[in-house]
Amino acid sequence: MSIEIQDEYAIALDSLIPTLKSSYEQMKLSCFSNGSFDYSQAIINRLRAFYLLQLGIKGFLDKKVAQAGSDFFVETILFFLKLFNDVEKLGFEIRSEQAIERKRNALRPDITIWSGTELLAVIECKTQLGWHRRQWDFHFKDRENKIKAAFPKAQVFLVVMSGSNWSGFGDDPRVGQQLFCLLKSGIWPTNLSVNYDENVLETRIEKLFAQLRNLRFDISA
Repeated sequence: MSIEIQDEYAIALDSLIPTLKSSYEQMKLSCFSNGSFDYSQAIINRLRAFYLLQLGIKGFLDKKVAQAGSDFFVETILFFLKLFNDVEKLGFEIRSEQAIERKRNALRPDITIWSGTELLAVIECKTQLGWHRRQWDFHFKDRENKIKAAFPKAQVFLVVMSGSNWSGFGDDPRVGQQLFCLLKSGIWPTNLSVNYDENVLETRIEKLFAQLRNLRFDISA
């Protein structure tokens, strides 16, 4: 005879999707009620919670390496982009890892923004650029050229979670327009506290969202 197992952790995992959807609706209601919403704060707080969870799991289970946060970072940016799209009534279709062309080996950017069949924007997300600290611009421009070969009007953006482990964008004029780094050098999500401190931010995500809002006017022009 089998014995029923009470796994509180499994129950918590089962609750994540309903909680994710509920969080979305509550934040959307907050946006409509207050007329403003701090997307940067919400994003870094969610990243803080995820990375501290992975750090705790690593310690408790004696893992040598914590679960990578790259997918979670994409999902977090995607979540708040969809929220922004709903709140602002932009009418875009926002997808993740969608092939931009119907052909073999077509590019599948982290996030794409569409109006019908027209690709409006691509957002590539990186937790940090340590592995490509000296070649990141070459790789980014190569990616941009390939995207624009198929969709010449598409805007291409790069969002980096943290300035840790690489030299940062410096005084590149594209910062705040095309290039975005959320957390300052030396700041990792595990360094954050529940109490929000805006001083940890390098570039607010709202600057990217403003670029996306302008895409709607470019379409109607």
